[in-house]
Amino acid sequence: MTKYFPLLLSLLLLACSKAASREIVSGQTPRSIILRDSNSEVTYKNIVGDKEGFDRKLITINDSPALRASARYKFYYTLTPKENEILIDCAYFDVRNIYNGTRVSTAICGLNTQLTENYDEIAQDYSNTWRESFFSFDTKEIFETGIGKDFFLGKIGEIEIFDRYPSANSLENSAPQKIIKSRSGCFNFADAVGFLVFINKDNPTLHYLDVLRSEDPLRLQRMQEQDLKKIAVKKCT
Repeated sequence: MTKYFPLLLSLLLLACSKAASREIVSGQTPRSIILRDSNSEVTYKNIVGDKEGFDRKLITINDSPALRASARYKFYYTLTPKENEILIDCAYFDVRNIYNGTRVSTAICGLNTQLTENYDEIAQDYSNTWRESFFSFDTKEIFETGIGKDFFLGKIGEIEIFDRYPSANSLENSAPQKIIKSRSGCFNFADAVGFLVFINKDNPTLHYLDVLRSEDPLRLQRMQEQDLKKIAVKKCT
């Protein structure tokens, strides 16, 4: 067995090298992107560029390839190369709820959906559904009184997550503050955008809070229940 170990190690290193060399880049054909490695290229047409009012671009999220589709609202899609195809792992949406003026910043991960030119419909479908469900709370009182209010969004383990609209102006500008509450206290993310991240496209369950830390380049900080517990220790106000 010992004499075969160097050969096995070489094969493993070669396999890792090939996997690492796979990349997603802009294509020479207009509106296309390319999945390529040292041996082959696969072209995906009609992925970037204008489409029905959306400006679609190849970007990075946390230094990994992603797509952004933006118009009045913003949609992001993380990409995963797998063998000779590109899969969409997560779809993020940052939109305004037309029903009550609230901001809907959420994501669905674990999609494992093959990339097609109609990928932008994924986030739109989910955002439309969630705008009508747990983001459909009544905000009329804030407009009438001008007094702020917290709205419960969901739980990650023992952590409760709220959107706080401190005033009518914050609601008019669709600018909530993410508030988390634990048994030990609270934490206010202030102006930072927090995406509620759901897993399992067939039966979505809330697992993470992804906090936007930078827009150019785009960087998200993924926070799990234990991460949130560590900071939710301040006095609740």
